[in-house]
Amino acid sequence: MRWVNHYTHPGDTRYHVFVFRETHYASRFQERCEDECIPFERHEEDGNVMFGIAKVHFKEALRMNHLVYAEFRSHFIPSRNWRWGLLLFTAAIIGLALVGWLTSTTAHGQVEAGLPWELDVVARVHVPTDALGMQPTQVAGGGIDATWSPRFGSELGLRIHRRLKEGWTLGGGIEWIRREHAVIVAFANDTLDISSVDTLSQMRSLAYRIPLLAGIRIPIGYNDLEIQASGGLGLEWKTSETVVSQLVQGPGADHVVQAYQGRTRFISVPVMAEVGIQRRAKGGRPGWYVGWFWSSPLGRDAWAENTWASGSISGLARNYLSLVVTGLDVRLVLPE
Repeated sequence: MRWVNHYTHPGDTRYHVFVFRETHYASRFQERCEDECIPFERHEEDGNVMFGIAKVHFKEALRMNHLVYAEFRSHFIPSRNWRWGLLLFTAAIIGLALVGWLTSTTAHGQVEAGLPWELDVVARVHVPTDALGMQPTQVAGGGIDATWSPRFGSELGLRIHRRLKEGWTLGGGIEWIRREHAVIVAFANDTLDISSVDTLSQMRSLAYRIPLLAGIRIPIGYNDLEIQASGGLGLEWKTSETVVSQLVQGPGADHVVQAYQGRTRFISVPVMAEVGIQRRAKGGRPGWYVGWFWSSPLGRDAWAENTWASGSISGLARNYLSLVVTGLDVRLVLPE
C-alpha cells in the first residue's frame, strides 16, 4: 500500500513519479511546476494523471506537491461550530486541571509558606503599531507587488505564576493565537497591457504558544496595586499553513488571485516582553491586570507567497513574513 502520491519510477530510477486522481490537483501542480521552471513529462492512464520528474528536481517538486494539497485541503473538522466547541472544551479542561492543581494540598502548603501561586485568564488584542515592529510586509516579483498588512488579531489563554521572594515571579501557561492580515495584490504586465489591484481582506492563521517568563512586581502601596514587568521565551506551534484564493471576474479576462502563508519550521521560539499594572487577588476577591505586550520570533519562521493567473499569463512572488505582534493585555486574576 502506498501512503503518498509519489514514488521512484519503476523503469528508470533517475526519475520520480507524482500521481494525481483529481484533475484540478493535476492542473494546479502542472502550473506550479511551470512557474518554477521544473521540467516534467505528463501521462494519463486509468483516470490518473502522472508527472515524471528528474530526481535532481525532486525537492522543489515535492514542495509544489505539498502546496497543491495545502491549497485544496479541507478543514479537519468541517463545522465551524464544532471547531470552536472543541477549542472551548479544551480550554475548560485545562482550566479545571490547573484549578484542581492549585487547590491541592501541595499548592495550599506553598501559599501558607508565603510563596503563592496565581492563575490568570488572559485575553489580548493585537494592535497594529509600526513603531513596535508590527509593520506591513512587501512581496514583489513576477509582475506582482503585494502588501501584507497586519490587522487586529486576538489571543486567549491561561497563565500560572509563582511568586518568589523580593517580588520576583516565574510563569508559564498555554495560549491560543489568531493573527490577521489584509493582502492587497497588484499585478502589471506592460507588454500585454494588463493591470489589476485586488484585495484579500481576511488572511487568518492560528497557533498555540507555551510562554516561559520571569518577571518582577513592585507594590505601589495603594489598593493592592503593583507594577509588573516580565520577559522570556515561548514555544509556538502553528496549526497549519494558510491559503486564500479569489476568482475575479470583470470586463476583461477573469483571473485568480491567491495568497499563501507557509511555515519554515513547525516550532518557533518567540521573544516576549510584557509590562502593566495589576491589582492582587486577595482572600476571595479576584484581581485584574491591564498592560501591553510584545513578541517577535527568533529567525524567519513564516513566508508569504502571492500568485496571479489568467489563462497562460501568471505571476509569482515570495518574501519572508513578519510575525511580530503587540497590543493590549487584559487578565482576570483568580483568587488564591
